Amino acid sequence: MATYKGKTEDAASPILGASWWEKGKRIMGRVVRSFRTANGTCYELKLGSPVVVGDFGLIDRVSVGALKGFGMALAAAGLDGLRRGDSVLLECTGSTATEKGNPMVNFVVEVDRPVVESSDAPITDEDIPF
Repeated sequence: MATYKGKTEDAASPILGASWWEKGKRIMGRVVRSFRTANGTCYELKLGSPVVVGDFGLIDRVSVGALKGFGMALAAAGLDGLRRGDSVLLECTGSTATEKGNPMVNFVVEVDRPVVESSDAPITDEDIPF
């Protein structure tokens, strides 16, 4: 039998909202999970270098996503989302005024996705030598 135990405090990482980002701020990390919010999908990242986040102080796990500019940067990279294990570099390049009153935060994103190993790939007729 397997036993699992967890605490709410261990699962919660601060979400880096629009107010946290400013031109030149960047984070790098690996996606450890995704979750849905009322505003969309967020991704929790284990950071390579901790960042200061408001009252939380120095943090090595943060959540990103559900920002229009982030989604647009992912789409420009040819992705509709992130996956667990993706390595992500996310940098704020500034903001753009919108008709909604809040500026849209702009990003450049770079995602390195692990390649599926051949042992995990489906077997096809071409793999059979006879």
